[in-house]
Amino acid sequence: MNENQMNRCVSHEGLRSLCTSIQAGYGIPESDAQIVTECLVEANLMGLDTHGVIRLKFYVDRVKAGGNNPQPTTRVLRDGACAATLDADNALGPVGGKMAMDLAIQKAQEAGVGVVVIRNCNHYGPAGHYARMALEHDMIGVSLTNVLKSMPPTGGAGPRVGNNPYAVAFPAGKEMPVVVDGATSKSSWGKLFLCAQTGEDLPPDCYVDSEGRPTVKPQQVLDGGALLPFASHKGYGIAVAIELLTGMLSGGVLDQDIPHPYKKMNEPGANSFFMAALKIDEFVDVSHFKKRMDQWISYIHSTSRGPGVERIWLPGEKEAVTREQRIAEGIPLNSKMVEELKELAKGAGGVFKLDEQE
Repeated sequence: MNENQMNRCVSHEGLRSLCTSIQAGYGIPESDAQIVTECLVEANLMGLDTHGVIRLKFYVDRVKAGGNNPQPTTRVLRDGACAATLDADNALGPVGGKMAMDLAIQKAQEAGVGVVVIRNCNHYGPAGHYARMALEHDMIGVSLTNVLKSMPPTGGAGPRVGNNPYAVAFPAGKEMPVVVDGATSKSSWGKLFLCAQTGEDLPPDCYVDSEGRPTVKPQQVLDGGALLPFASHKGYGIAVAIELLTGMLSGGVLDQDIPHPYKKMNEPGANSFFMAALKIDEFVDVSHFKKRMDQWISYIHSTSRGPGVERIWLPGEKEAVTREQRIAEGIPLNSKMVEELKELAKGAGGVFKLDEQE
């Protein structure tokens, strides 16, 4: 077995405990560390390993370098009945993201709709993590973020806009929620980092090198390359809309001025988020909505399948099924990831412990 292959399954409880203790060792308050841990470990549970604990070292390195503020003082800049603008004071992304979505949900409880934008934040992980927060409140959740420029506009040869992620989550009744979650690029930075870690090639036709030539080599992208938008000009257009709903609407930084978080570890983050919650009962009876969602989901599932297709999936279902499996069987980590966690624990002055799933 290759040393970088997934070869160890660990319990999510043990991984949560380890990640939280590592962050505490670097001066992050326990409450904030738990928020970050929840975001990362939930990503691993859902099979989104590119956005899971593989990001912990990046977060810690930025705290150590002074690029992330481990103890921010967030401010409310504007506050209305159904909308608000926040300043994150360079908080860790999941901390700012949760604060913004919590406030959007609170406003939706009172006004039917809540929209909150937050600026001066950092990488926030999977967009779907925040959109899902609205589901337990019988709300539709929307989550958007801008990121550093990484994609060329249609016809361009150099990056100008970010591969800005988005997510929309819809509750259902007996069926699984529908969660549309993705970035506006064909692939992701997370996939790039995972392939760089494991030594695998990148998926074809998703990345270009510094001269705009297609490449499957992670290092060539890391050395000044770029990501390509999905659906050509359509993905580019959606990325533009997200940039304007985040950086522009919040009064924050636009994609072209967001500092590279990996190359400029000591510079404050400048990401802006857009979080929205829609209280379904303000539009239609929630029980009726969920019943119709179940009927519609069943209708989609009943689609005749093409050759070799075993199941029709709706967005978010694979993640939900994977989560159930990994809760029972453990989260797979490659040996390099385990060694990285060991080094982080050592640097934090803590004890490394990961329970393997039985």
